[in-house]
Amino acid sequence: MKTNLKLIGGKRLQSPNDINTRPTTLRVREAIFNILKNKVENSNWLDLFSGTGATACEAYNHGAKKIIAIEKNKNNSKICLKNLLSLQDIENRKNDIDVICKDVLYWTKPNYKRNLSSKIIDLNKLKFDFVYLDPPYNVNFHELVLNQIFSCNFLKKDSLVICEHSPNLNIKKGTLWETIDIRDYGQSRLTFLINVQHS
Repeated sequence: MKTNLKLIGGKRLQSPNDINTRPTTLRVREAIFNILKNKVENSNWLDLFSGTGATACEAYNHGAKKIIAIEKNKNNSKICLKNLLSLQDIENRKNDIDVICKDVLYWTKPNYKRNLSSKIIDLNKLKFDFVYLDPPYNVNFHELVLNQIFSCNFLKKDSLVICEHSPNLNIKKGTLWETIDIRDYGQSRLTFLINVQHS
């Protein structure tokens, strides 16, 4: 288990000794939360392909009210939960987070029956202000997942979807979303998307 992964502010997180796990870099996380600023405060945050949970932890530290993280790898999902439970004041906030060990491709299907492991958060009533997705860079299902996300009932009209991916990938405009910003940070690109009905 590696512990060289750091949050903004310097707190160390655990990460697996797995060459296939690629945590979002500190530089990219700093950029995300500099862009979002205080909008994260009191928001509902959905973290897809959450891995070690570094981005979900940043959302918590920036004041997110509810955090749901989805990660299909059992070991990574345990690390994600452990990292979230290591954060400040978490004893009073345990009911506000949930880590679900499921495949994002299934969990985001519009007709999929989404259950939470804790049962404390009513997902039927929960709408997300932010959705962050960071699929493996070498896969080609970004647009499939985006189509599913924007077809689900868990978004608000003005929800922001942030996709991290390789700079070699250009996410095309879909019928359900439009791109409002693209930022490159070395080997990572962030594409910011909103519901096309928002405008």
